[in-house]
Amino acid sequence: MREDQDKKIGELAAKLGLPEAALPWLAQALTHPTFYEGGKSAEQQDNQRLEFLGDAVLDLLVGEYLFARYPQAKEGELTKMRAAVVCEPALARCGKKFDLGEFLLLGRGGEAGGDRSRASVLADAFEAVLGAVYVSCGHQAARRFVLEQMKDELDNLSKEDYEDPKSLLQEFVQTGRGEGVYYKLLSCDGPSHAPVFTMGVFCGETVLGEGKGGSKKESEQMAARAALSDKERLRSLLPEQAR
Repeated sequence: MREDQDKKIGELAAKLGLPEAALPWLAQALTHPTFYEGGKSAEQQDNQRLEFLGDAVLDLLVGEYLFARYPQAKEGELTKMRAAVVCEPALARCGKKFDLGEFLLLGRGGEAGGDRSRASVLADAFEAVLGAVYVSCGHQAARRFVLEQMKDELDNLSKEDYEDPKSLLQEFVQTGRGEGVYYKLLSCDGPSHAPVFTMGVFCGETVLGEGKGGSKKESEQMAARAALSDKERLRSLLPEQAR
């Protein structure tokens, strides 16, 4: 079993271009807390400490990148940009790109629970791997890792990713005559303890988008996001003066 683990760790190190010095740290980064099934000794380490470090390093490196790329952006906007880039779904997507879940060392409970593909587990492991790169190879190597593995998230960042979608939609639709959008509850399904709301966002009598969520606020945001997802379609639905 140990040979199989070492082989998997070596494969991931080669895939990421990491030197042999990184292997012990990478092994720790890939070890989910469930792996020891409650029987961890003082010498054995899971990935939680490296996750803590990787989280801090990630904030620094993404902040550094955004600071340089957007010299006109104010502090509040930069903060929202960074939050959008380092969020759990984004980190999980980055981990999936190099099949991070396949290399994780999980316990029986983790395997049975589907942790190998769970977004929260992948996001934590991504941060732990970054922590391992930082400890074993230094700041510049960690920076290269982030810029390479998160390239799509960084390059494709748009206002829709970090600004309030309801505000963006209102700005998009607003006209000199003061016409805007409003939201209306279309349906409410599910049990009373876990309702699912469907909201529609309208301009006049025209439905611009629909969204579902566990609260009216969440479903309104989803409706606005749906309307903004296709700008050409949205323009075609608006009155002439709002285009």
